[in-house]
Amino acid sequence: MTVESQLRFPDLPSRRPADVLRRRQFLQGALLLGLGGLAGCTRAASPTLMAAPETLPLLWRRTLPKPWRFTPLRSASQLDTGLPEQADLLALPDGWISALPEDAWQPLQADSLRQRLSSEAVAFLETFTPARSSALLPLSLSPWVLLFRGADHVQTARDQGWQVLLDPGLAGQLVLPASPRLLVSLAERMEGPDSLRRLRRAAKVFDDRHALNWLLQGKAKAAVLPLARCMATLRSDPRVSAVLPEQGAPLNWTLLMRPAASREPLPQAWVEKAWSSPLLGRLLAEGWVPPLPRRALEPMQTQVPERLRSLVLPPSRVMERCWNLPPLSPSDRIRLRDQWEQSAP
Repeated sequence: MTVESQLRFPDLPSRRPADVLRRRQFLQGALLLGLGGLAGCTRAASPTLMAAPETLPLLWRRTLPKPWRFTPLRSASQLDTGLPEQADLLALPDGWISALPEDAWQPLQADSLRQRLSSEAVAFLETFTPARSSALLPLSLSPWVLLFRGADHVQTARDQGWQVLLDPGLAGQLVLPASPRLLVSLAERMEGPDSLRRLRRAAKVFDDRHALNWLLQGKAKAAVLPLARCMATLRSDPRVSAVLPEQGAPLNWTLLMRPAASREPLPQAWVEKAWSSPLLGRLLAEGWVPPLPRRALEPMQTQVPERLRSLVLPPSRVMERCWNLPPLSPSDRIRLRDQWEQSAP
C-alpha cells in the first residue's frame, strides 16, 4: 500500500434524503436544547449585592448567604447612566440616592426590619417621598467628625466645634469633603461673615476619599470624615484623634435599595444578623452603627474601646443636635449651586 493510499479516507456511503432530513432535525433539536440550557444558566446566575466604596464592613459582607455574591462599585459615576444591570441589591450613601429616578427602585418589602428602626432613622426616611421611602432601608448611620493628626487643635475643637476649621493655624492644612452641600451645611453653623468662602480658602484639598492618606503622611493637619471610615485608624494609631462637636454633626447614612429589574427578595436574615448579637458588637467596635434604638445598642458598647465610646454612641444631647441632609428639590439645587459659585475664594 502506498503512502498516498494510507492518507486517503475511505469512501463513505451516500446518504438518502430521508437520512439527511432526520440528521438536520436532530441538530436543530440539539441547538434548541443548548440555547435553553444557556438561558437557564442566565436565570440561575448568582444574585448580586453592589455597594459604594467603604460602605459595608468586610466582617458583615463575609456573612452574605449563598448564592449571593458581592461586587463593589468604584464611584458614583457608575450610576450616571442608570443602575448596573447585574445589581439585585445596592448599598449606597444617602448622598448618592437623590440623583437616581424613582422608577429605578421597587419596594423592599421589609416591614419587620423597618419596625425596628430608631426614631432618627424614621425621621430620616420621612424626608423622602413615600415612594422613595418605601424602597429604602437604612443600614447604618455615622456622624461626620473632625480628625486631627497630633494634639495641637484637639482641645480647641472640643471648645469651638466646627468653628475650629477657620482657625488660622489650620489654613491650608485641611482635607475637606468633595461635597459642596456638606460644606455649605457646616459653614451655616459657623460664626462670622463669609464662612463658606473662608472655609473653602482654608482647604488644602477637597478629597474625602483619600483624606486618611493625606493625614497619616503628614501632608495635612486635619480632615473631615464619617466616623466609620476612620475608626480603624483611631483604634490603631495614637497620633490621630477625632472630635464630635457638642453642637452636633451631619449624619452619613448607608441605605439599601432594590433595583426595579431585580426579582430577588431581600436576604432579610442577613440584615437581622448585623442587627443582633454577637455580630452587632463586633460591628460597633468598627464604628459601624445600625439604625436601632439606643437601648438595643448600649449592651454592646463594651466591645468598643472606652476612649472611643462617646464617638460611636454619643450622648443623647449630642445626637439630638445632629442633622440630616435631606433630598434637594430642583429649586434647592439651584440655590445651592448659586451659593457655591458665589463663595469661590
